[in-house]
Amino acid sequence: MAPEYVEVWEEKKDGNGNDELEYQLSVSTAVDRVKTIINHYGVESVTLLTSFGVQSGAMLALVAEACPEVRVLFINTQGPTSERDLEYGRQVLDILGLNNFTVASADVTREEFRKGMAEVGITPDQNDHQNAFHVLSQDVFKVNPLMQECASSNVQCLLSGVRRGQTKDRDNFSFIQYSQGDPAKAHPILDWSDDDCLEFLQMKNIPPHPELSSLLEAINEPTNRSEESRTYRRTSSLRSRRVSRGSDKECGIHVQGERKSGRDPVPSLPNVVVGKIKCKFCIAAKELLTEFGIEYVEAPVHLFSHLIPAGMKTVPVVYLGKSMIGGYSKLCEYLEVEDTMNTKKESSAVLVTPTD
Repeated sequence: MAPEYVEVWEEKKDGNGNDELEYQLSVSTAVDRVKTIINHYGVESVTLLTSFGVQSGAMLALVAEACPEVRVLFINTQGPTSERDLEYGRQVLDILGLNNFTVASADVTREEFRKGMAEVGITPDQNDHQNAFHVLSQDVFKVNPLMQECASSNVQCLLSGVRRGQTKDRDNFSFIQYSQGDPAKAHPILDWSDDDCLEFLQMKNIPPHPELSSLLEAINEPTNRSEESRTYRRTSSLRSRRVSRGSDKECGIHVQGERKSGRDPVPSLPNVVVGKIKCKFCIAAKELLTEFGIEYVEAPVHLFSHLIPAGMKTVPVVYLGKSMIGGYSKLCEYLEVEDTMNTKKESSAVLVTPTD
């Protein structure tokens, strides 16, 4: 059981319509924000999500001070720095005495993902597909492992070290954010600056991340950019670099779309066809979308089985505007065209063996 750290907060509003919990978090210190979240949800329902990046020691130290029983979750994305970051994270966890630790990862490898996406014509080195490849890879290697772990462990709230100034999306974050069908997300250091993080890490004797020195050099290095381009710069630059992500892009976890129903999955891109290359109904669905001028991204079912709703046994599964339409017959119904293929009950590739 978690100790009762914080007194019950008063029912107040800040005048802007925000709820009482948001108000309490906004007027508290970072460590008290963590304690408040733990009291509100219960220690068994709170998990600290960490990338073990350059500033990760700050949130780890806050959790160690507030309640070391809180679980720490690291998503192993199998990226080029994952093993390095995991090694650093284990070192910090040991120093802080945080023993409730879990690593989650995707069921497929990066090579399997690249091969599968190449088969549908999406590769990371094609300009017109770069964003789709990046977003879909985040879905497979970050978002889905996180959601699976949260569901299996009944996580009600995720603690995160995101800060305003890191990305445009995060500039508008609140201290507590709610998402229908998914855990709430709490941001105890949302209003911290780079200097706040560095000073706190030093005060807590957290060893520097392997990337910290090079990142600080890059932040302070004069650039040859024009005066106009220098007028806009993120106010928080203390964030691990990811070549595929870019300096002002989200990692995929913190800005997921809400579930539009309690059951159906939500894809990371608006229009998606989950299916098999040789499936005639998948081919017909794609041809129909093309005929109507609807752009879409093809997602191989063996990589995106998490986008198949519970109880559905066949492909394709078509999503438009992030809402599930269904199979080929449902797509015909949605587009108000005749279904000329289904003389029998709608059928297609069986998901029991989702590889071609």
